[in-house]
Amino acid sequence: MNPPRILIVDDEESIRFILERTLRNEGYILETAVHGGEAIQKITQNHYDLILLDLHMEPIGGMDVFNAARAQDPDMMVIILTAHGSLDSSVEALRLGAFDYLFKPADPKTIRQRVQESLEKRRKELQRQQLIAQIDSLRHILNDLNDSDLSHSPPAVPDRFIRSGQLVIDSHHQVITFGEEILDLTTAEYNILCTLVKHEPNPISPRKLVNHGLGYDSEEHEAREIIKWHIHKLRRKIEPNPSRPQYIKTVRYKGYMWSSQFPE
Repeated sequence: MNPPRILIVDDEESIRFILERTLRNEGYILETAVHGGEAIQKITQNHYDLILLDLHMEPIGGMDVFNAARAQDPDMMVIILTAHGSLDSSVEALRLGAFDYLFKPADPKTIRQRVQESLEKRRKELQRQQLIAQIDSLRHILNDLNDSDLSHSPPAVPDRFIRSGQLVIDSHHQVITFGEEILDLTTAEYNILCTLVKHEPNPISPRKLVNHGLGYDSEEHEAREIIKWHIHKLRRKIEPNPSRPQYIKTVRYKGYMWSSQFPE
């Protein structure tokens, strides 16, 4: 079986260098393109299993490259390379069929993992097509492959992303961005913030926040002390002025609520 062919498309030399260095010992055939025009030329002349693609290039942008790749091979895997402030463009690419996105610069372990998962998904898709063409009576194998694919693919885009004002939750990566920054959250802080956002504009009691956010039950007085500390840390990471919170508000006698109505 031939090794997978990967095309790295980014106009930043440092990003191309990092990706090549990260993947060069994984058994792949790697090629690079420094702009959209070169990428489209290579796509039309060569076969690739995966493209690592920067969307923001000039004069030919990444979406033009994406469309050219899909026209050449509808099953070609595409992983978007995006900056923190360009998540909307990446979400649109996911809606059109891209496999996933990576924030620049991503850590090497994440890069290798997502590349491996995307190529595995492509391998199964090609195997599925061969089975359909060869043996119609083995459709039950195709169904097994479909079930397997679902466990490796990112959730559907409408269920995967939750937006509230400047805040965007990516439930697949368990990442929350606020404005153009990725929030550095513990697992408990992530769960609590997700719970608050999902219940906006209704207040949530400390006891329910402990239950939904931390996964266990507690007495009301104990829950108040537990949640108070987590809310304090969350406000320090989100609020412009933690002493006068505008996003995570205290509702007297009821608990806490998330408000996205503060002016951006």
